[in-house]
Amino acid sequence: MPGNPDYWRLRPRAPAIGTVVAPLHAVPDRRGREFLFGRGSAAFSMFVVRHGETVHGYLNLCPHFSLKLNQRGDEFVNADGSLIRCTMHFAEFRIGDGLCVAGACEGSYLDPVPVSVDNGLIVIGPA
Repeated sequence: MPGNPDYWRLRPRAPAIGTVVAPLHAVPDRRGREFLFGRGSAAFSMFVVRHGETVHGYLNLCPHFSLKLNQRGDEFVNADGSLIRCTMHFAEFRIGDGLCVAGACEGSYLDPVPVSVDNGLIVIGPA
């Protein structure tokens, strides 16, 4: 079953639809970047992966053990940028839908955060 498309809204400090996350150029092509809303342990943590003009957002929680995927800075994808990778347990996920295709949580999904690009800005919400 795909990740819950509404789960992100239930998290503390979840940004509102329409919130600007960052300029598109702030996320390198075929890479990912973490974004935090709020501070401390209750901060809302998400990440965005970019492929050209297309962006995909997810909660920064691995379904295997509910840890952040990026234990090493903004490392969210494998070497060739084709899969999202959990740097803690090396599970790998498809970028387009968050399905775990390898590792301890195979068959599970990341929980999506809807993002789109509007006038060169990554914003929360569908296009």
